[in-house]
Amino acid sequence: MAWPTAVVVVDRVVVEQWNTVKGSGMDDAVWAALSYFDSVDPALAADARLGWDGLVEVSPSAGPTQHSVQTFLWVYLRHTAEGPDRGVDIARALGELLDRLGRVAYAEIARSAVTEQLVRAPDDAAWLQQYRAATEQSGIGAVDTELVTWQDTPTGIERSIVEKIGETLEVATIAGEFEPSRPGGRPLGVNAQATRRRGVTDAVLTSDRGKDDSEAVLLEQLLDHRIELWSSYSAPRAELYLGLREALHDAAQPVYGCVRRAESFIACIGDGVTLTDGGYLPNDLVAHIATTVFLPAERPVTMGRELDVEKVLMLRRLLMRVRLLRRSAGRLVPTARTRQLSSDGLWRVLTGGIVGTEYHPDTIAAEVVLARMIVGHDVADVESTADDLARLLRAEGWTHAGEQPAAEHAEPLARTLVAELSALGTFELSQPDRGFGPGAAGFVATDEGKRFAAAVLRHRLLHTRYPTL
Repeated sequence: MAWPTAVVVVDRVVVEQWNTVKGSGMDDAVWAALSYFDSVDPALAADARLGWDGLVEVSPSAGPTQHSVQTFLWVYLRHTAEGPDRGVDIARALGELLDRLGRVAYAEIARSAVTEQLVRAPDDAAWLQQYRAATEQSGIGAVDTELVTWQDTPTGIERSIVEKIGETLEVATIAGEFEPSRPGGRPLGVNAQATRRRGVTDAVLTSDRGKDDSEAVLLEQLLDHRIELWSSYSAPRAELYLGLREALHDAAQPVYGCVRRAESFIACIGDGVTLTDGGYLPNDLVAHIATTVFLPAERPVTMGRELDVEKVLMLRRLLMRVRLLRRSAGRLVPTARTRQLSSDGLWRVLTGGIVGTEYHPDTIAAEVVLARMIVGHDVADVESTADDLARLLRAEGWTHAGEQPAAEHAEPLARTLVAELSALGTFELSQPDRGFGPGAAGFVATDEGKRFAAAVLRHRLLHTRYPTL
């Protein structure tokens, strides 16, 4: 099934015209500096005032930080100035003002070639690439971690969290957290610094709470924000996420049934097995896996080729897709990272890799299946699942062969994921497993299956960079 690629563009931040802002936060030092500029170069004074007012708009109440300086210069100024030349003039004037105020490091950012390059970026794609590189180089940007991937232009509570992380990283930098542990020691390498920055980011996300410690930790607040953001895309998507919030929060803690099944399968492969000429597992190993890994109710009546034993085939393909197993010189072998993974690490690989973070009909189909699992619907009810999926795809502008998706177009998208989840042992079967034909029934998630589905959906919410529809 061929689907067109969705066009993904950078969210533009909608900002008020900041050259008429009242209460610009000018204290005596700023006023004195601007008065001096006005006496020697009125144009410089006017541009510096514009820059200061804009900077105050994106800064905390306590005053500008490195994060707010970078945000104003690298994001806001490009969209609010009347052309790149004016943007560069305002940045340089703000640099002169910050220099006179004694904020030399901030002034250097304003007058830097990096700022000019970002203000003059010819299009959003070029700007985004340069912006990510500049933010990474600055050392105070909120970095992506195993817990979260940040939006390029955060909004709402996410913006507040990013600002807090930026402030924390700036303080940590000033305090020497990224310097050698002993005087005269070798400077930290890029990887070591990145590891420490991720550690600071995760600590803020999981330790800090909202006002007066009465609100949830920031990571859970961010999850709520992402649910709202994702739900705003379409009415069917908002319906999909109704009633899932509690399950998504609870899924922060792993469960291990699916992990144990994957570990058992990998153990059967050992250091590696030779595949048949057709690229399948040998028949005797298929029989061993079927009787070792799967419950009696899941085993086929007769053993045979891997191609004929669906659960073995689906689980093997899934483990290869998430890069826990791979083919090498006619053999199936564990990947290097598989040998080093703990059970918690394997849980993260499965929940992060089984669907991923792309915005595509295949992953939208996965969201529908996962949501239906969490609320206890029978995912073998193919007609209802396909109807829900087709409605969602239509609402978000997808087409199939130039036509609006119908249930018969959407149905195949969910089948593979249901088969993979079944192979992982996430369902209770009220009737024998008979595939996906008219007689199939009872594909209702177990309690652990619901937690696994919620964890996959939670990962997707926290790590997807959302496109503009």
